[in-house]
Amino acid sequence: MVAWPAMETAPAPILGAPRLGAFALAGLVGAALVGAAFAGDGSDVGGILPVGGTAVVLLAGSLLAVAFGRAALPRLGRSGAVVVAATVALVAWTGLTVAWSIVPDRSWDAFDKTVAYAAFLGLGVVLGGVAGRAGARLGASLLAVVTALALGWALLSKAVPALDSSGGRIARLSEPIGYWNAVALIADMALVLGLWLGASRGHATWVRVAGGLLSYAAALALLLTLSRTGLAVGIVVVALWLVLARERVEGGLLLAAAGVPAALVGGWALTRHGLVDDGASHAARVSDGAVFGGIALVGAAIVVVLVSVGSRRRLGDDARSRVGRGLVAAVALSVALAAVAFVVAVGNPLSWTRDQITQSKDCTEVANNANRLGSLNVNGRLCWWTEAWKVFRKHDPGGAGADSFEVARKRFRVDARTVTEPHSVPLQQLAEGGIGGLALFLVLAGATAWSCACAVRRLDGGERAAAVALVGVPAAYGLHALVDYNWDFLATTAPTMVAVGVLASAGRPSGEPRRRVLLGTCAVLLLGAVLVSFFFPRLAARDVRSSTVALDDQDYGKASTLAKRARFFNALSVDPLYALAHVAERRGDRAAAERRYIQAVELQPENPETWYTLGIYEFDVLDNLCAAYRFLNNAYTLDPSGNQWVKGGPLDVSRDAVNKGACKS
Repeated sequence: MVAWPAMETAPAPILGAPRLGAFALAGLVGAALVGAAFAGDGSDVGGILPVGGTAVVLLAGSLLAVAFGRAALPRLGRSGAVVVAATVALVAWTGLTVAWSIVPDRSWDAFDKTVAYAAFLGLGVVLGGVAGRAGARLGASLLAVVTALALGWALLSKAVPALDSSGGRIARLSEPIGYWNAVALIADMALVLGLWLGASRGHATWVRVAGGLLSYAAALALLLTLSRTGLAVGIVVVALWLVLARERVEGGLLLAAAGVPAALVGGWALTRHGLVDDGASHAARVSDGAVFGGIALVGAAIVVVLVSVGSRRRLGDDARSRVGRGLVAAVALSVALAAVAFVVAVGNPLSWTRDQITQSKDCTEVANNANRLGSLNVNGRLCWWTEAWKVFRKHDPGGAGADSFEVARKRFRVDARTVTEPHSVPLQQLAEGGIGGLALFLVLAGATAWSCACAVRRLDGGERAAAVALVGVPAAYGLHALVDYNWDFLATTAPTMVAVGVLASAGRPSGEPRRRVLLGTCAVLLLGAVLVSFFFPRLAARDVRSSTVALDDQDYGKASTLAKRARFFNALSVDPLYALAHVAERRGDRAAAERRYIQAVELQPENPETWYTLGIYEFDVLDNLCAAYRFLNNAYTLDPSGNQWVKGGPLDVSRDAVNKGACKS
């Protein structure tokens, strides 16, 4: 047993079943989390309204129940209060960056997404409080079901290629989220949740079998994502669980029962062209997928048998000690054999490591195949991290604005690759949110660690076991965040926030329900404001699309009206201005179109796209080579490595004209 230092104390809860209301809330929160996984739109913004809106409505409904005296206000303690305060402060700071952002419309979307994260944190707090003495168990069970559904669909997409939205273009396991490292993070979360289900004392046999299957699916999915970070983090969070849990021997046996079949099935899958090679033919994917599905089911059946038989046997103290020593010896032997195999495969480890570091400095990309598992190349991250630092230095101390990295880095990038974030959440916060954004994120991370430690110390029995599993969720998230951009994904951040919220409130004595009129009023007002913030950018984007359709139908009046309405809904976006410019062009009003393009530049003067669009209009339509050169040259200054610059293109032509006296009058 790990001895935690004295932090916060509370009476150890007596285990009991949660009330019906807690189950109902858990079902609603679970539905929202499933929506985050399947309809969160990856790292994009399409999931903000349906998924984030659902979370906000559920949280507002919960607060209204508290306001009307139907439920007690959850208690947090000091650590939980700091978590909530840090999250709210980070939301506010993200919104504040809109004021100085180089792409304020994208910063608005980032603010909305951060609000959604805060709503999921609030739902976790409410769920942990409403469930009372079973808060941690209910929260861990909920996340186990959500991760199981996501991983089940992911593996099914390999067996049935028709379910893979990428069409086989990228072979790495990415369904249903759209990004392999995000799926790997979900798998890391599922690993510890599976260990809790399968190894905790007192769980029924079918629960232990379910835990074994979840661990098996997580390990198999990890291999098929080809995520080196996912595999490394999986090892760390499993080790953390083994340190904190009291069922280490049972957990080790469960890992063996689930991990060995997963390794065998995954090892075979890594040799199949149709499963792990990009661009494999449809026939190869169907053929290898069918075999994979059959073998994966056989592996699952083996896990069921092993866990079912093992769960019926009880280990005495002597047997537990012998099994524990055997597991340790097996791990040590495996590590030794892996080290020998590594030396045989690469030769001199020092020179191999030096070569890998050199490749990383060159920012070369690692191929998306099984060979990448044997590489230390960080796949361009050194370049992106350097760019993030340069973006911050250019825009210190406040940063370039939330979600601005993709645009801000163009000034510093060395090639035309599109990279949305620097693949490090702390550096992302620094580049986009400046010193304030990074400081608040670090406070949130520290407060989360404090809250996790307090929860493990505060709870006992089955609740403590569930809390240990929940601790693995933010732990996995935090480790991934060092080298990836999981902050952009509702599918990964939403369940993490729920886990943190549950840990903050679970097992604390609840107060007496009473009417809180002010809380209810604030909840209604906040709900209205947030939904307006969520809806307006979506309405603007819809009207821009509709304006384009009307323009194609030569209904200029309608196209103009829709574009103006889009500008009303989102005055921070350049898209409505472009729509108005297109209408003016079709009407033959070149001066009006030019004014709209100039307005776009004035709105986002550090966005190379606005300068380029204006320059191309001057070049192609107005034949003003002097103005075209000035605007295109500004675009080039902001994005010198863009693939829009070709020899003999508009910039070269307009430059030559200027050099020959085009600007002399």
